[in-house]
Amino acid sequence: MKIEKNEEAFTGLEAAIVLIAFVVVAAVFSYVMLGAGFFTTQKSQEVIHAGVSQSSTNLEVKGEVYGIGNDTKIEYVRFALGLAPGGNPVDMNKTSMVYSDSLSSAPTSLKLQTTTIGTSTPDSGNWSISECTTVSGYTSTNTLLEGGEQMTIYVHPLASGLGTSVTFNVEIKPAAGASFFIRRTTPDGLSSVQMLH
Repeated sequence: MKIEKNEEAFTGLEAAIVLIAFVVVAAVFSYVMLGAGFFTTQKSQEVIHAGVSQSSTNLEVKGEVYGIGNDTKIEYVRFALGLAPGGNPVDMNKTSMVYSDSLSSAPTSLKLQTTTIGTSTPDSGNWSISECTTVSGYTSTNTLLEGGEQMTIYVHPLASGLGTSVTFNVEIKPAAGASFFIRRTTPDGLSSVQMLH
């Protein structure tokens, strides 16, 4: 018996089927790769936004920082806090403060004396919110610092008060975002109310 070879070429239909199969496989592979790329990009953006929000502070001092006391010592430090442009609201009930100065060896944690706005003079080792006003001049009674508001804060760091030529820091730590630092030095001569630089 003689075996004959069949060397007929592909027909057009067979070639089209093979071509379509390759195109379908390539399309599925491209879809999977693009989906993975979009997912990775989205996760990267979330990480970047979270990092930026944690590394930037939402707070800033509005106006000057004042020392209040007498001719021999400063008992209270007073300043107004507001939100930085584009900052997220800050719940002052969840905010902590830490005091340190050039004379003490360790920082001191300060406590919010009361959640009620209106206490102007806190006890030693505490801080309080004297008032919260809006841009239009209205007062607010909640402790959520929002855009267009500013809160007047009183800090009573030491029972002994601050003397002359003392450099001190008040670190304000909101629940979210970076800490905000206020660094000032008491002057050589003291008075009852004075700006601190």
